[in-house]
Amino acid sequence: MPHWVIASVFGVLALCAAWGIYSSYSTGTVYGRLSQYSEDREPTAFFMVVLGKVVALIFCLAIALHAVGLLTTDPIAEIKHWLPWLPDRRY
Repeated sequence: MPHWVIASVFGVLALCAAWGIYSSYSTGTVYGRLSQYSEDREPTAFFMVVLGKVVALIFCLAIALHAVGLLTTDPIAEIKHWLPWLPDRRY
């Protein structure tokens, strides 16, 4: 797959994550399919959901920057290095 396609797809995903973080903080509520967490009533759950969105944003930006060539290390290889219990996909 061409690098510009990978960068474009993960760039759009990063924008979606950034929009999700912005909307969560502006409303103070995180909506899900089965749940709704408010900043006032469940601050820990709200924080964990927003933290998950921040991790997704950082991952998408790292993949997009690697695809363009601005990040020299491979983010997937670094994740496999730091989390060795994850399965290795070798067919």
